[in-house]
Amino acid sequence: MSQAYLLLDRAQIERLPERLFSLGITTLHSLYQSTAYGPLEEVGPVLVPVSPNSPLAHAFFQEWSATCGIWLESEAQEALVLEHLRSLIHVRVEADVTVLFRYHDPRITAVWLAPLAGGERDRLMGPVRLIRLPELDIQQETPDQQAARYAHEPWLFLSAEQLEHLGAAQRQRFAQQLIEHCQQYFCEYLQGLDSFALQQWASHCQHTAGRHGYSAIDEVLLWARFHAVLGSDFPDAPAHAVYRNLLAEPGVSPEQRLDNLNAELTRQQLTDKEFRQ
Repeated sequence: MSQAYLLLDRAQIERLPERLFSLGITTLHSLYQSTAYGPLEEVGPVLVPVSPNSPLAHAFFQEWSATCGIWLESEAQEALVLEHLRSLIHVRVEADVTVLFRYHDPRITAVWLAPLAGGERDRLMGPVRLIRLPELDIQQETPDQQAARYAHEPWLFLSAEQLEHLGAAQRQRFAQQLIEHCQQYFCEYLQGLDSFALQQWASHCQHTAGRHGYSAIDEVLLWARFHAVLGSDFPDAPAHAVYRNLLAEPGVSPEQRLDNLNAELTRQQLTDKEFRQ
C-alpha cells in the first residue's frame, strides 16, 4: 500500500515543528540527523507522513507546495524512504568537492529530475514511486529500485553543466522571492511594472548588490529597499553621494555599512515627511 510523505524545508517555514503540532503531527524525521550536518538540523529538511485530505495536506498545498517542500509517495518501508532521501542531502561536484543539495525545493526537484532519462531518474528516486510538484508529477517508470544509504562521502555526482542548470533555477527562485518581498513592502514603488520588467528590476538589484559585496538573501532583500525607494540607479546617481560615502567608509564591516545605509534612508524619509507637513 502506498504511503504519502511531505519533505519540508525547515529553513523556509517559520516555526515548523509548532505548525505541525497544531495540525496533529507529533513525529518528524530530520534528514540531517545522524549525519555530518547534525549541527544544521534546525534549518534542514524533515520528512513527515501525510494522509490525503488531512489538515496537513491542505496546509501543504495552500502554503508550502510552491517553494517549501515536495509531496512523495512510496510503497517501501518508511525507514528505507528516509534512508534514501538522507543519502541525497549532499553531492560531489568537480574537483572532488562536497556540497549540500537542496533537492527538497520543488523548483530544484523539477529542474534536476524532469530532464533525465527514465532509467537514471528511476535510480535517483530509489523507493519513491511518485513525486507531485505544482506543475508536473514525476512517476517512476521501472519500480522496485534499490534505496541508497547515506555515507560521509556522497554517492551522487553533479557535473558542471548540471550545476549551471540548477544554479539558473536557484537564481530565478531568488529573483522571484525578491519580487514578492518588494511587492509586499514597497509595492507603491513598483506599480506599473509588468512581469518582464519586474524580472529585469530584480536582476539589476541583485547585480548591484553583488557589485558591492552583498549576495546573501537577507542582504539583497535589504538592498532592494534602496533600489525601490531611491531608484534603479542607486547608488550611482548624483543625489546618492551620501550613500556612496557610507559604502566606502573605511574600517566598517559590510553588515554595519548596510545598517548605516538603512538608517540614512530612514532619516531622509522622516526629514522629507516633516518638510512636507
